[in-house]
Amino acid sequence: MNCNPDRYSGIYRELAELIGDAATQKIWKRFSGLNITFPQKLYSKEFRRDFIKENLNEMKISEIARALGLSERRVRQIIAEIKMEDVL
Repeated sequence: MNCNPDRYSGIYRELAELIGDAATQKIWKRFSGLNITFPQKLYSKEFRRDFIKENLNEMKISEIARALGLSERRVRQIIAEIKMEDVL
């Protein structure tokens, strides 16, 4: 990854350090002038549910929560929802 972060200012410097020059310039061309916020929820509900189903017997609840960026309480709630759907 070719990177010269000193040529950029502000957030673009951080982006260049993280993802390189070419990707930084693509982001700038696509989104310059916009205010962008990134939601904390990275994964879709469907992906989270599938991930929990697939890993329920292999991972601890705390590990699943950490992997998905959720609280352990929320993981337990989703597990309960999954179990309810299986009963119906």
